[in-house]
Amino acid sequence: MKRFRNFVVVIALMSVLGIIAFASGASTAVVTPNSSGAYGYLNPNIQSPAIAVAKAVSPSVVRVVVHKTIATSSNPFMNDPFFKQFFGFGPQQKRQEVESLGSGIIFNSKGYILTNYHVIAGAKEAEITMLNGKKYKGIVLGGDPTNDLAVIKIEAPAGTTFPAAVLGNSNKARVGEYVITIGNPFGLDYTVTRGIVSAVNREVPKPDGSGYYYNMIQTDAAINPGNSGGPLVNIHGRVIGINTAIISPSQGQGLGFAIPINTAKVLVERLIKGQGTGYLGVEVRNLTSQLSKNLGLDGVKGALVIGVVPNSGASKAGIRIKDVIVELNKVKITSADKLVSTIHEYAPGDTVSVKIYRKGKYLTLKVRLSSNKVFRTTLTYNANGFKVADLNDAYISKYSIQPNIKGVVVTSVSQNSQAAMAGLQLGDVITSINNKRVSSLKEFERVYDKIKNGRTIAMTVYSQGMEMLVIFNK
Repeated sequence: MKRFRNFVVVIALMSVLGIIAFASGASTAVVTPNSSGAYGYLNPNIQSPAIAVAKAVSPSVVRVVVHKTIATSSNPFMNDPFFKQFFGFGPQQKRQEVESLGSGIIFNSKGYILTNYHVIAGAKEAEITMLNGKKYKGIVLGGDPTNDLAVIKIEAPAGTTFPAAVLGNSNKARVGEYVITIGNPFGLDYTVTRGIVSAVNREVPKPDGSGYYYNMIQTDAAINPGNSGGPLVNIHGRVIGINTAIISPSQGQGLGFAIPINTAKVLVERLIKGQGTGYLGVEVRNLTSQLSKNLGLDGVKGALVIGVVPNSGASKAGIRIKDVIVELNKVKITSADKLVSTIHEYAPGDTVSVKIYRKGKYLTLKVRLSSNKVFRTTLTYNANGFKVADLNDAYISKYSIQPNIKGVVVTSVSQNSQAAMAGLQLGDVITSINNKRVSSLKEFERVYDKIKNGRTIAMTVYSQGMEMLVIFNK
Protein backbone atom coordinates (compact mmCIF):
# COMPACT_ATOMS: atom_id res chain seq x y z
CA MET A 1 0.00 0.00 0.00
CA LYS A 2 2.82 2.34 0.85
CA ARG A 3 4.47 1.50 -2.50
CA PHE A 4 1.16 2.41 -4.32
CA ARG A 5 0.96 5.74 -2.50
CA ASN A 6 4.54 6.54 -3.55
CA PHE A 7 3.68 5.68 -7.17
CA VAL A 8 0.67 8.02 -7.12
CA VAL A 9 2.78 10.84 -5.69
CA VAL A 10 5.41 10.32 -8.39
CA ILE A 11 2.75 10.38 -11.14
CA ALA A 12 1.18 13.52 -9.68
CA LEU A 13 4.54 15.23 -9.44
CA MET A 14 5.36 14.37 -13.02
CA SER A 15 2.00 15.78 -14.14
CA VAL A 16 2.61 19.05 -12.32
CA LEU A 17 6.08 19.35 -13.80
CA GLY A 18 4.66 18.61 -17.26
CA ILE A 19 2.08 21.34 -16.92
CA ILE A 20 4.74 23.80 -15.80
CA ALA A 21 7.01 22.80 -18.68
CA PHE A 22 4.13 23.17 -21.17
CA ALA A 23 3.25 26.60 -19.85
CA SER A 24 6.88 27.66 -19.98
CA GLY A 25 7.30 26.31 -23.49
CA ALA A 26 4.12 28.03 -24.75
CA SER A 27 5.50 31.39 -23.73
CA THR A 28 8.54 30.98 -25.94
CA ALA A 29 7.05 29.08 -28.91
CA VAL A 30 7.46 30.65 -32.40
CA VAL A 31 4.21 30.92 -34.43
CA THR A 32 4.96 30.51 -38.14
CA PRO A 33 2.63 31.89 -40.89
CA ASN A 34 0.49 29.53 -42.89
CA SER A 35 2.67 29.68 -45.98
CA SER A 36 1.27 26.49 -47.40
CA GLY A 37 -2.14 28.15 -47.87
CA ALA A 38 -5.10 26.43 -46.29
CA TYR A 39 -7.20 27.21 -49.36
CA GLY A 40 -4.53 26.79 -51.99
CA TYR A 41 -3.68 29.45 -54.61
CA LEU A 42 -7.00 31.06 -55.55
CA ASN A 43 -7.91 31.91 -59.17
CA PRO A 44 -4.74 30.60 -60.80
CA ASN A 45 -3.94 32.01 -64.26
CA ILE A 46 -6.56 34.74 -63.80
CA GLN A 47 -5.71 38.48 -63.70
CA SER A 48 -7.69 41.70 -63.69
CA PRO A 49 -8.85 42.83 -67.17
CA ALA A 50 -7.52 46.29 -66.26
CA ILE A 51 -3.95 45.00 -66.57
CA ALA A 52 -4.36 44.08 -70.23
CA VAL A 53 -6.34 47.24 -70.99
CA ALA A 54 -3.75 49.52 -69.37
CA LYS A 55 -0.92 47.78 -71.23
CA ALA A 56 -2.69 48.09 -74.59
CA VAL A 57 -4.06 51.63 -74.29
CA SER A 58 -1.40 53.51 -72.26
CA PRO A 59 0.99 53.98 -75.24
CA SER A 60 -1.82 55.95 -76.97
CA VAL A 61 -2.34 58.28 -73.99
CA VAL A 62 -0.31 61.49 -74.00
CA ARG A 63 0.50 64.27 -71.60
CA VAL A 64 -0.60 67.67 -72.92
CA VAL A 65 1.05 70.82 -71.60
CA VAL A 66 0.02 74.28 -72.79
CA HIS A 67 1.75 77.51 -71.79
CA LYS A 68 -0.57 80.50 -71.52
CA THR A 69 -0.07 84.13 -70.64
CA ILE A 70 -2.62 85.68 -68.30
CA ALA A 71 -2.98 89.10 -66.73
CA THR A 72 -2.74 89.59 -62.99
CA SER A 73 -3.07 92.76 -60.98
CA SER A 74 0.19 94.23 -59.74
CA ASN A 75 -1.69 96.11 -57.02
CA PRO A 76 -4.69 94.49 -55.30
CA PHE A 77 -6.16 97.89 -54.44
CA MET A 78 -6.44 98.66 -58.15
CA ASN A 79 -9.01 95.89 -58.61
CA ASP A 80 -11.64 98.11 -57.01
CA PRO A 81 -14.17 99.24 -59.70
CA PHE A 82 -14.00 102.68 -58.06
CA PHE A 83 -10.75 103.44 -59.90
CA LYS A 84 -12.18 102.71 -63.34
CA GLN A 85 -15.46 104.50 -62.69
CA PHE A 86 -13.99 107.71 -61.36
CA PHE A 87 -10.46 107.86 -62.76
CA GLY A 88 -11.04 106.26 -66.15
CA PHE A 89 -8.60 103.39 -65.92
CA GLY A 90 -8.75 99.81 -64.77
CA PRO A 91 -6.42 97.82 -62.55
CA GLN A 92 -2.74 97.85 -63.43
CA GLN A 93 -1.93 94.44 -64.80
CA LYS A 94 1.16 92.39 -65.43
CA ARG A 95 1.45 89.42 -67.75
CA GLN A 96 2.28 86.08 -66.19
CA GLU A 97 2.92 82.77 -67.93
CA VAL A 98 1.06 79.79 -66.51
CA GLU A 99 1.06 76.12 -67.40
CA SER A 100 -2.09 74.16 -68.24
CA LEU A 101 -1.84 70.39 -67.85
CA GLY A 102 -4.13 67.75 -69.32
CA SER A 103 -4.25 64.43 -71.08
CA GLY A 104 -5.12 63.29 -74.58
CA ILE A 105 -5.67 60.13 -76.59
CA ILE A 106 -4.13 59.38 -80.00
CA PHE A 107 -6.95 58.15 -82.23
CA ASN A 108 -5.10 58.07 -85.55
CA SER A 109 -1.63 56.65 -86.23
CA LYS A 110 -0.67 59.86 -88.07
CA GLY A 111 -0.57 61.62 -84.71
CA TYR A 112 -4.05 63.06 -84.27
CA ILE A 113 -5.02 63.57 -80.62
CA LEU A 114 -8.41 64.10 -78.98
CA THR A 115 -8.47 66.20 -75.83
CA ASN A 116 -10.68 68.74 -74.03
CA TYR A 117 -11.14 72.23 -75.40
CA HIS A 118 -10.57 73.75 -71.96
CA VAL A 119 -7.10 72.15 -71.88
CA ILE A 120 -5.93 74.02 -75.00
CA ALA A 121 -8.23 77.08 -74.95
CA GLY A 122 -6.37 80.17 -76.15
CA ALA A 123 -3.35 78.21 -77.41
CA LYS A 124 -2.15 77.38 -80.91
CA GLU A 125 0.32 74.70 -79.92
CA ALA A 126 1.11 72.31 -77.07
CA GLU A 127 3.90 70.11 -75.74
CA ILE A 128 3.07 66.42 -76.15
CA THR A 129 4.81 63.72 -74.08
CA MET A 130 4.49 60.02 -74.90
CA LEU A 131 4.58 57.05 -72.51
CA ASN A 132 8.20 56.37 -73.51
CA GLY A 133 9.16 59.93 -72.55
CA LYS A 134 9.55 61.31 -76.08
CA LYS A 135 8.36 64.88 -76.50
CA TYR A 136 6.80 66.45 -79.59
CA LYS A 137 5.32 69.76 -80.62
CA GLY A 138 1.57 69.62 -81.17
CA ILE A 139 -0.46 71.99 -83.37
CA VAL A 140 -4.03 72.79 -82.28
CA LEU A 141 -6.19 72.17 -85.35
CA GLY A 142 -9.56 73.11 -83.94
CA GLY A 143 -11.82 73.09 -80.93
CA ASP A 144 -15.49 73.08 -79.99
CA PRO A 145 -16.11 74.84 -76.64
CA THR A 146 -19.76 73.79 -76.58
CA ASN A 147 -18.87 70.10 -76.39
CA ASP A 148 -15.43 70.73 -74.81
CA LEU A 149 -13.52 68.83 -77.50
CA ALA A 150 -10.37 69.69 -79.44
CA VAL A 151 -7.97 68.05 -81.90
CA ILE A 152 -4.17 68.36 -81.83
CA LYS A 153 -1.78 67.13 -84.55
CA ILE A 154 1.70 65.93 -83.53
CA GLU A 155 4.49 67.44 -85.62
CA ALA A 156 6.85 64.63 -86.63
CA PRO A 157 8.97 63.58 -89.64
CA ALA A 158 7.04 62.22 -92.62
CA GLY A 159 6.24 58.54 -92.25
CA THR A 160 6.25 58.60 -88.44
CA THR A 161 3.47 56.48 -86.98
CA PHE A 162 2.05 56.55 -83.48
CA PRO A 163 0.16 53.97 -81.41
CA ALA A 164 -3.53 54.73 -81.86
CA ALA A 165 -6.33 53.63 -79.55
CA VAL A 166 -9.46 51.95 -80.86
CA LEU A 167 -12.62 54.03 -80.52
CA GLY A 168 -15.66 52.11 -79.34
CA ASN A 169 -19.41 52.72 -79.39
CA SER A 170 -20.58 54.80 -76.44
CA ASN A 171 -24.21 54.06 -77.29
CA LYS A 172 -23.55 50.54 -76.00
CA ALA A 173 -22.29 51.73 -72.61
CA ARG A 174 -24.31 50.11 -69.86
CA VAL A 175 -24.75 51.08 -66.24
CA GLY A 176 -22.65 48.77 -64.09
CA GLU A 177 -20.02 47.81 -66.69
CA TYR A 178 -16.37 48.09 -65.65
CA VAL A 179 -14.32 50.97 -67.03
CA ILE A 180 -10.85 52.40 -66.46
CA THR A 181 -9.32 55.83 -66.95
CA ILE A 182 -5.75 56.64 -67.92
CA GLY A 183 -4.31 60.11 -67.54
CA ASN A 184 -2.01 62.48 -65.70
CA PRO A 185 -3.85 63.61 -62.55
CA PHE A 186 -1.95 66.32 -60.68
CA GLY A 187 0.98 65.67 -63.04
CA LEU A 188 1.31 62.03 -61.93
CA ASP A 189 1.92 60.58 -65.38
CA TYR A 190 0.04 57.53 -66.64
CA THR A 191 -2.13 56.91 -63.62
CA VAL A 192 -4.75 54.18 -64.06
CA THR A 193 -8.01 54.17 -62.08
CA ARG A 194 -10.96 51.86 -62.37
CA GLY A 195 -14.66 51.86 -61.58
CA ILE A 196 -18.00 51.32 -63.25
CA VAL A 197 -20.39 53.27 -65.45
CA SER A 198 -22.66 54.83 -62.82
CA ALA A 199 -25.16 56.43 -65.23
CA VAL A 200 -25.56 57.56 -68.83
CA ASN A 201 -27.19 60.54 -70.57
CA ARG A 202 -26.44 62.91 -67.71
CA GLU A 203 -26.86 66.69 -67.96
CA VAL A 204 -23.94 68.32 -66.12
CA PRO A 205 -23.53 72.08 -65.46
CA LYS A 206 -20.40 73.57 -66.99
CA PRO A 207 -17.87 74.92 -64.45
CA ASP A 208 -18.09 78.46 -65.88
CA GLY A 209 -21.89 78.49 -65.64
CA SER A 210 -22.30 78.98 -69.41
CA GLY A 211 -24.67 76.05 -69.85
CA TYR A 212 -24.67 72.27 -69.67
CA TYR A 213 -22.84 69.28 -71.03
CA TYR A 214 -25.36 66.79 -72.40
CA ASN A 215 -25.49 62.99 -72.73
CA MET A 216 -22.51 62.58 -70.41
CA ILE A 217 -21.29 59.22 -69.09
CA GLN A 218 -21.08 59.21 -65.30
CA THR A 219 -18.46 57.04 -63.61
CA ASP A 220 -17.06 56.46 -60.14
CA ALA A 221 -13.56 55.89 -61.57
CA ALA A 222 -11.37 58.60 -60.03
CA ILE A 223 -11.04 61.66 -62.30
CA ASN A 224 -8.86 64.50 -61.05
CA PRO A 225 -7.26 67.68 -62.47
CA GLY A 226 -4.90 66.53 -65.20
CA ASN A 227 -7.18 63.67 -66.27
CA SER A 228 -9.05 66.08 -68.55
CA GLY A 229 -8.88 64.86 -72.14
CA GLY A 230 -7.84 61.34 -71.22
CA PRO A 231 -9.80 58.24 -72.22
CA LEU A 232 -12.55 56.33 -70.47
CA VAL A 233 -12.02 52.73 -71.63
CA ASN A 234 -14.12 49.58 -71.33
CA ILE A 235 -12.68 46.14 -70.47
CA HIS A 236 -12.35 45.35 -74.17
CA GLY A 237 -9.84 48.18 -74.59
CA ARG A 238 -12.25 50.41 -76.54
CA VAL A 239 -12.39 54.14 -75.79
CA ILE A 240 -15.99 55.02 -74.96
CA GLY A 241 -15.49 58.52 -73.59
CA ILE A 242 -13.22 61.54 -73.10
CA ASN A 243 -12.92 62.52 -69.43
CA THR A 244 -13.85 66.12 -68.81
CA ALA A 245 -15.87 67.00 -65.70
CA ILE A 246 -14.97 66.60 -62.06
CA ILE A 247 -17.16 66.99 -59.01
CA SER A 248 -15.10 68.39 -56.14
CA PRO A 249 -14.83 66.26 -52.97
CA SER A 250 -16.65 68.98 -51.05
CA GLN A 251 -19.70 68.45 -53.25
CA GLY A 252 -19.57 64.70 -53.75
CA GLN A 253 -17.20 61.79 -54.15
CA GLY A 254 -17.10 59.13 -56.83
CA LEU A 255 -18.62 61.46 -59.41
CA GLY A 256 -16.80 62.00 -62.71
CA PHE A 257 -18.09 62.55 -66.22
CA ALA A 258 -16.92 61.76 -69.74
CA ILE A 259 -18.01 63.00 -73.18
CA PRO A 260 -19.42 60.05 -75.17
CA ILE A 261 -16.95 59.01 -77.86
CA ASN A 262 -19.78 58.95 -80.41
CA THR A 263 -20.12 62.72 -79.96
CA ALA A 264 -16.40 63.09 -80.64
CA LYS A 265 -16.62 60.90 -83.75
CA VAL A 266 -19.22 63.25 -85.23
CA LEU A 267 -17.11 66.35 -84.57
CA VAL A 268 -13.58 65.12 -85.20
CA GLU A 269 -13.48 65.37 -89.01
CA ARG A 270 -14.83 68.92 -88.90
CA LEU A 271 -12.30 69.92 -86.24
CA ILE A 272 -9.42 68.50 -88.29
CA LYS A 273 -10.54 70.44 -91.37
CA GLY A 274 -11.21 73.58 -89.33
CA GLN A 275 -14.81 73.64 -90.52
CA GLY A 276 -17.44 75.64 -88.71
CA THR A 277 -20.58 74.49 -86.96
CA GLY A 278 -23.99 74.44 -88.54
CA TYR A 279 -26.64 76.87 -87.30
CA LEU A 280 -30.39 76.94 -87.70
CA GLY A 281 -30.36 80.73 -87.93
CA VAL A 282 -32.59 81.29 -84.92
CA GLU A 283 -32.29 82.98 -81.56
CA VAL A 284 -33.93 80.97 -78.78
CA ARG A 285 -34.53 81.11 -75.06
CA ASN A 286 -35.69 78.69 -72.39
CA LEU A 287 -39.40 78.20 -72.06
CA THR A 288 -40.12 78.82 -68.38
CA SER A 289 -43.42 77.86 -66.74
CA GLN A 290 -44.44 81.51 -66.42
CA LEU A 291 -43.57 82.23 -70.04
CA SER A 292 -45.45 79.12 -71.14
CA LYS A 293 -48.51 80.32 -69.27
CA ASN A 294 -48.32 83.82 -70.73
CA LEU A 295 -48.01 82.45 -74.29
CA GLY A 296 -50.62 79.75 -73.86
CA LEU A 297 -48.04 76.98 -74.15
CA ASP A 298 -48.80 75.03 -70.95
CA GLY A 299 -47.38 71.53 -71.12
CA VAL A 300 -45.07 72.24 -74.07
CA LYS A 301 -41.34 71.58 -73.50
CA GLY A 302 -38.65 72.96 -75.80
CA ALA A 303 -36.75 76.06 -76.97
CA LEU A 304 -38.80 79.16 -77.74
CA VAL A 305 -37.86 80.96 -80.97
CA ILE A 306 -37.53 84.70 -80.31
CA GLY A 307 -35.68 85.64 -83.52
CA VAL A 308 -35.16 84.29 -87.03
CA VAL A 309 -32.23 85.28 -89.24
CA PRO A 310 -33.36 86.52 -92.68
CA ASN A 311 -32.29 84.23 -95.57
CA SER A 312 -31.06 81.55 -93.13
CA GLY A 313 -32.04 77.90 -93.32
CA ALA A 314 -34.60 78.38 -90.56
CA SER A 315 -36.18 81.33 -92.38
CA LYS A 316 -36.36 79.46 -95.70
CA ALA A 317 -37.87 76.40 -94.00
CA GLY A 318 -40.64 78.50 -92.47
CA ILE A 319 -39.66 78.65 -88.79
CA ARG A 320 -41.28 81.67 -87.14
CA ILE A 321 -41.05 83.71 -83.95
CA LYS A 322 -43.06 82.07 -81.09
CA ASP A 323 -42.51 78.59 -82.54
CA VAL A 324 -41.28 76.08 -79.96
CA ILE A 325 -38.58 73.68 -81.17
CA VAL A 326 -39.26 70.35 -79.45
CA GLU A 327 -37.12 67.90 -81.45
CA LEU A 328 -34.18 67.91 -83.83
CA ASN A 329 -33.49 64.70 -85.74
CA LYS A 330 -35.53 62.76 -83.15
CA VAL A 331 -33.50 64.23 -80.26
CA LYS A 332 -35.78 65.84 -77.68
CA ILE A 333 -35.03 69.52 -77.14
CA THR A 334 -35.71 70.55 -73.55
CA SER A 335 -33.92 73.91 -73.44
CA ALA A 336 -32.05 76.49 -75.50
CA ASP A 337 -28.72 74.98 -74.37
CA LYS A 338 -29.83 71.55 -75.52
CA LEU A 339 -30.66 72.91 -78.97
CA VAL A 340 -27.26 74.61 -79.31
CA SER A 341 -25.43 71.49 -78.12
CA THR A 342 -27.33 69.28 -80.56
CA ILE A 343 -26.82 71.60 -83.52
CA HIS A 344 -23.06 71.63 -82.87
CA GLU A 345 -22.95 68.00 -83.98
CA TYR A 346 -23.80 69.07 -87.53
CA ALA A 347 -21.89 70.97 -90.21
CA PRO A 348 -23.00 73.82 -92.48
CA GLY A 349 -24.94 72.34 -95.39
CA ASP A 350 -26.38 69.42 -93.41
CA THR A 351 -30.15 69.01 -93.54
CA VAL A 352 -31.93 68.31 -90.27
CA SER A 353 -35.50 67.48 -89.33
CA VAL A 354 -36.94 70.03 -86.90
CA LYS A 355 -40.17 69.36 -85.05
CA ILE A 356 -41.93 72.50 -83.82
CA TYR A 357 -45.08 73.35 -81.89
CA ARG A 358 -47.17 76.15 -83.38
CA LYS A 359 -50.69 77.25 -82.39
CA GLY A 360 -51.77 73.91 -81.03
CA LYS A 361 -50.19 71.77 -83.75
CA TYR A 362 -46.91 69.91 -84.19
CA LEU A 363 -45.12 70.40 -87.51
CA THR A 364 -41.94 68.84 -88.88
CA LEU A 365 -39.75 70.98 -91.15
CA LYS A 366 -36.61 70.16 -93.11
CA VAL A 367 -33.91 72.77 -92.51
CA ARG A 368 -30.62 73.11 -94.37
CA LEU A 369 -28.19 74.47 -91.81
CA SER A 370 -26.50 77.76 -92.58
CA SER A 371 -22.93 78.71 -91.69
CA ASN A 372 -21.95 80.42 -88.46
CA LYS A 373 -21.07 83.55 -90.49
CA VAL A 374 -24.69 83.96 -91.53
CA PHE A 375 -25.74 83.49 -87.90
CA ARG A 376 -23.28 85.91 -86.37
CA THR A 377 -23.70 88.64 -89.00
CA THR A 378 -27.30 89.13 -88.06
CA LEU A 379 -27.43 88.33 -84.36
CA THR A 380 -23.97 88.34 -82.82
CA TYR A 381 -20.33 88.66 -83.86
CA ASN A 382 -17.70 86.43 -82.28
CA ALA A 383 -14.49 88.49 -82.18
CA ASN A 384 -11.12 87.65 -80.59
CA GLY A 385 -12.16 86.79 -77.05
CA PHE A 386 -15.41 88.77 -76.97
CA LYS A 387 -18.84 88.92 -78.58
CA VAL A 388 -20.92 91.91 -79.63
CA ALA A 389 -24.52 92.39 -80.71
CA ASP A 390 -26.76 95.15 -82.04
CA LEU A 391 -28.14 97.44 -79.36
CA ASN A 392 -31.81 96.88 -78.59
CA ASP A 393 -34.22 97.91 -75.85
CA ALA A 394 -33.40 94.81 -73.80
CA TYR A 395 -29.65 95.55 -73.72
CA ILE A 396 -30.25 99.27 -73.09
CA SER A 397 -32.39 98.41 -70.06
CA LYS A 398 -30.13 95.59 -68.82
CA TYR A 399 -26.91 97.64 -68.85
CA SER A 400 -28.45 101.09 -68.17
CA ILE A 401 -27.18 102.52 -71.47
CA GLN A 402 -28.08 106.08 -72.40
CA PRO A 403 -30.54 106.18 -75.34
CA ASN A 404 -28.31 108.55 -77.34
CA ILE A 405 -25.37 106.09 -77.41
CA LYS A 406 -24.91 104.40 -80.82
CA GLY A 407 -22.75 101.33 -81.35
CA VAL A 408 -22.63 97.61 -80.57
CA VAL A 409 -22.93 96.12 -77.10
CA VAL A 410 -20.42 93.63 -75.64
CA THR A 411 -22.38 90.50 -74.67
CA SER A 412 -19.47 88.39 -73.34
CA VAL A 413 -15.72 88.66 -72.70
CA SER A 414 -13.32 85.75 -72.23
CA GLN A 415 -11.43 86.20 -68.96
CA ASN A 416 -7.90 85.75 -70.32
CA SER A 417 -8.38 87.43 -73.70
CA GLN A 418 -6.41 90.44 -74.91
CA ALA A 419 -9.62 92.49 -74.86
CA ALA A 420 -10.29 91.61 -71.20
CA MET A 421 -6.73 92.51 -70.25
CA ALA A 422 -7.21 95.88 -71.93
CA GLY A 423 -10.29 96.55 -69.79
CA LEU A 424 -13.23 95.61 -72.04
CA GLN A 425 -16.24 94.54 -69.95
CA LEU A 426 -19.65 92.99 -70.34
CA GLY A 427 -22.22 95.68 -71.21
CA ASP A 428 -19.70 98.11 -72.72
CA VAL A 429 -20.80 99.80 -75.95
CA ILE A 430 -18.20 100.02 -78.73
CA THR A 431 -18.75 103.18 -80.75
CA SER A 432 -15.65 103.22 -83.00
CA ILE A 433 -12.70 101.07 -84.09
CA ASN A 434 -9.46 102.76 -85.16
CA ASN A 435 -11.34 106.07 -85.59
CA LYS A 436 -14.08 104.49 -87.73
CA ARG A 437 -17.60 104.80 -86.35
CA VAL A 438 -19.56 101.58 -85.87
CA SER A 439 -23.26 102.00 -85.17
CA SER A 440 -24.42 98.49 -86.10
CA LEU A 441 -23.26 94.89 -86.04
CA LYS A 442 -22.81 94.89 -89.79
CA GLU A 443 -20.54 97.95 -89.64
CA PHE A 444 -18.55 96.45 -86.77
CA GLU A 445 -17.95 93.21 -88.68
CA ARG A 446 -16.90 95.04 -91.85
CA VAL A 447 -14.35 97.19 -90.01
CA TYR A 448 -13.09 94.48 -87.65
CA ASP A 449 -12.58 91.87 -90.39
CA LYS A 450 -10.26 94.19 -92.32
CA ILE A 451 -7.81 94.42 -89.40
CA LYS A 452 -5.05 91.83 -89.77
CA ASN A 453 -4.11 89.52 -86.92
CA GLY A 454 -1.38 91.00 -84.74
CA ARG A 455 -2.31 94.59 -85.57
CA THR A 456 -3.30 97.11 -82.90
CA ILE A 457 -6.97 97.81 -82.28
CA ALA A 458 -8.03 101.04 -80.59
CA MET A 459 -11.72 101.02 -79.69
CA THR A 460 -13.70 103.92 -78.28
CA VAL A 461 -15.99 102.44 -75.64
CA TYR A 462 -18.86 103.78 -73.58
CA SER A 463 -18.44 102.09 -70.19
CA GLN A 464 -20.30 102.70 -66.94
CA GLY A 465 -21.33 106.21 -67.86
CA MET A 466 -18.05 107.38 -69.32
CA GLU A 467 -16.11 107.20 -72.59
CA MET A 468 -12.77 105.41 -72.62
CA LEU A 469 -10.21 103.95 -75.01
CA VAL A 470 -9.50 100.19 -75.07
CA ILE A 471 -6.30 99.19 -76.88
CA PHE A 472 -5.10 95.63 -77.63
CA ASN A 473 -3.67 93.50 -80.44
CA LYS A 474 -5.96 91.41 -82.60
